[in-house]
Amino acid sequence: MSQQLHVVFGAGQVGAGLAALLLAQGHRVRVVRRSQRDVASGIEVVAGDATDPAFAIEATRGAQVLYHCMNPSAYTASAWAQEYPRQGEALIAAAVAHDARLVVLDNLYGYGVVEGARTESTRMGAEGPKGLVRVAWAARLEQAAAEQGLRYVAGRAGDFFGPGAGEQALLSMPALAALGRGWPVLLIGDPSAQHAFSFVPDVVAGLAALGSADEVDGRTFHLPVVQVPPRRLVEEVAAALGVRSRVLGMPGWLLGLLAPVVPLLGELRETLYQWDRPFEVDDSAFRMRFPALGTDSARAAAVIAAALAA
Repeated sequence: MSQQLHVVFGAGQVGAGLAALLLAQGHRVRVVRRSQRDVASGIEVVAGDATDPAFAIEATRGAQVLYHCMNPSAYTASAWAQEYPRQGEALIAAAVAHDARLVVLDNLYGYGVVEGARTESTRMGAEGPKGLVRVAWAARLEQAAAEQGLRYVAGRAGDFFGPGAGEQALLSMPALAALGRGWPVLLIGDPSAQHAFSFVPDVVAGLAALGSADEVDGRTFHLPVVQVPPRRLVEEVAAALGVRSRVLGMPGWLLGLLAPVVPLLGELRETLYQWDRPFEVDDSAFRMRFPALGTDSARAAAVIAAALAA
């Protein structure tokens, strides 16, 4: 039996780790990215414009599974509105052309403000520009399935932390590494409010599982989350590192004051509701379907400490 070809679009926070895991699982793996930079040995690399449907179709010829792990080029409302739909349309075209499953890494912005825990059936009620991009994307996937025969499954993740989390993540590896140097970790909103974090290795394993699972087409899953206040998560990492936990809080009013001079902070105002109150997610559907996957906060803290010490 020949190897299946799995094609990963994007080699950033999640894509690179996903490609390595798929290779370890015995698949043939190809990564599509903007540049020709090398990835792990044994993985094919194709460089090009992933917003071009013709290119996406050619780059995925022979594939059984495609993974959408791309982000727009900038964390701005304009980049999201212009680039994300074009990326999505190209991957829909490729998946339909080859009758391949499209596995989509999504986030939680589309729900907007919700009382209580979000489930996969919670109404998509976002009102901000980035949230509306995700609302439109969810509707487009359903439309493509109904009208074009698209086979897809979506995995929605919370805020990334752990190995692989990029610098834009609030609890990125560089931010947590600062604890070891005696510096504080910057937290916005209410650091004591429950928050749904996603441990990057869990996201990687979750997407790989969705790529090969039976009877998941047309479904959306919340990937495993670590539900814990940000302050508590920092404390657990500090304890695993053997250092004192230090947190520097930034309340909403200060975020608004600094937004005009720090563009990233201005972009964060749209989703401040995720940080200034409990932000909870029900991941039970995924955990019931894939009971072996998912990491608790203590284990995640130990992995982070080991990675920082390496």
